[in-house]
Amino acid sequence: MPIGGFLDSLPTMLYVAAHVIFLAVGLWVIKKAKENKMKFSSAFWLYVASQVVFLAYFGGVLTMKMAVLIDQTLMVIMVLWIVTQKSESA
Repeated sequence: MPIGGFLDSLPTMLYVAAHVIFLAVGLWVIKKAKENKMKFSSAFWLYVASQVVFLAYFGGVLTMKMAVLIDQTLMVIMVLWIVTQKSESA
């Protein structure tokens, strides 16, 4: 059994609930980032989009491999977006 195989026995709705929570956290992060006037607050929309992608998987729209590929691509873009921003003091 591959590592994590036991997760397949958990109900799908548990994963859906987790991704809905992650989506809510992402929206909260965007709100806080905007309140704190963080220069790259818009980048966090990519995280929110990644959670929508996983919900699309659970809705039968995407395969898991496609969902993971899109998710990881969005995360790389988000990280690059954040780290390439010039600081406020520069």
